[in-house]
Amino acid sequence: MNNLKKKITIIDYGVGNILSIKNAINFLGHEAKFSSKKNEIIDSTHIILPGVGAFPSAMKKMEEVNLVETLKKISENNIFVLGICLGMQMLFQHSYEFNKTDGLKILNGEVKLLPENVNNKKFKLPHIGWGNLIIDRNVKNPILKNLTKEDRFYFMHSFFVYNIHNSVNLVDSSYGNLIFPAVVQKENIFGCQFHPEKSANSGLKVLENFINL
Repeated sequence: MNNLKKKITIIDYGVGNILSIKNAINFLGHEAKFSSKKNEIIDSTHIILPGVGAFPSAMKKMEEVNLVETLKKISENNIFVLGICLGMQMLFQHSYEFNKTDGLKILNGEVKLLPENVNNKKFKLPHIGWGNLIIDRNVKNPILKNLTKEDRFYFMHSFFVYNIHNSVNLVDSSYGNLIFPAVVQKENIFGCQFHPEKSANSGLKVLENFINL
């Protein structure tokens, strides 16, 4: 896709450090705008859905700016979508954070709290720090082009996606002996549990790959 035709929109619904994402995109030589307007989002070629904080409050804010149905329809318009951290989790059916809350239902799966104990090994929550991806050569995810198991990414989360339908491509990461989905993809819909905008050169590669779709 020609750079001149790319319209990158970062959804601004009051959740997430959206300026750092825009700065990363600008660093790569691209332009991006913030918007919560339906017509501008639909007119985009690439959409980034950021998110930090709690799932229920984030979905409530999405409803307040009337974007839930808009995001559900995006997949039918050949628009590339990248959900980041909580934004990735919101792409799925529902979350059990505090109480069961419906997500955008674009991808099939659920969100629950990371376990604090796996095989008698305890973990601190939230999971904060750098981690590698478990890259399977058989899984072809275009936003991971030219990335390897040596690349490291910055994670900051207490919840993870599970019970994911087999139509969704997965790339995992690990926290101790706990394995969890770090990158998801189905057709034009992508998500990463880590923060690419905080993951140095490896994260910039992910954003560049997404923008070049």
